[in-house]
Amino acid sequence: MDDDALIDFWIAYQTAAGSTAKSIRERKYALTAMLRRTGKTLLTVTRHDLILDLARPGIAASTRSHYKSFMYGFFTWMQDENYRLDNPAAKLPKVRVPKSEPDPVTTEDIEYVLASGIYRRTRMWILLYAYQGFRAAEIAAASGKSVDWARRRILSVDAKAGKEVWRPIHPLVWEHLQTWNTAGWLFPSPTYTERHVTAANVSNVLSKAFKRAGVPHRPHQLRAWFATEMIDAGASTLVVAAAMRHSSNQTVEKYVRVRDDTILDAMTKLPRVTVPARSGRRVA
Repeated sequence: MDDDALIDFWIAYQTAAGSTAKSIRERKYALTAMLRRTGKTLLTVTRHDLILDLARPGIAASTRSHYKSFMYGFFTWMQDENYRLDNPAAKLPKVRVPKSEPDPVTTEDIEYVLASGIYRRTRMWILLYAYQGFRAAEIAAASGKSVDWARRRILSVDAKAGKEVWRPIHPLVWEHLQTWNTAGWLFPSPTYTERHVTAANVSNVLSKAFKRAGVPHRPHQLRAWFATEMIDAGASTLVVAAAMRHSSNQTVEKYVRVRDDTILDAMTKLPRVTVPARSGRRVA
């Protein structure tokens, strides 16, 4: 069986298992890109090839980690289906992914970008990112049908892991939706009829708007602002996780940055001890 036939069957398997079209598309691209770089086939690629490909320069540690995880899963599937006796991804190097502190945009950053002369559509994207906690893919796929006008709710379409849930609409987003053309896609593609803009288009436009405004953040950090501000306002991690459509409260941690004044306030509530005055005698 050649590579195309193997990948087609793998796609059918993933579809049957409930994987989203977006996830399948991204993983297929990762596979074909690996084969193109290594010059091998799915039946001949070796552990040595995968290590060299994993070590290629210019990619982030998190990307290497995802690569390793996906390749292991894919070649395990090939073993299970009896296409290979070995798993070339079984013993790839452990990837160390440094943990970084969340770095949300500030409220002032958001106001600055909104007032920087950006287009009306770009302003709406910022509002959906910051006040609904939407990802770029969810913003791109929004349509009039994804808005419950009677109950003031919005459906997150094309969400991560295929999760589609209704969530309340923030009053500021609701106010601006009233003036929007909601017949069909909220953000139709300027190139293809009957399609919406892509998530990459949303991210690229917002990244450029941030850069022009001198705001040193990625658009996705608007979600970090969304989570951080709700936590600071007293919302529980359970509520924030639900608002962000996360399956676990723990995943909220990578978005929330605890402010110094919040830490200091908690520190000042520690029980105070009595420190005796310094005596002339030193004790070991």
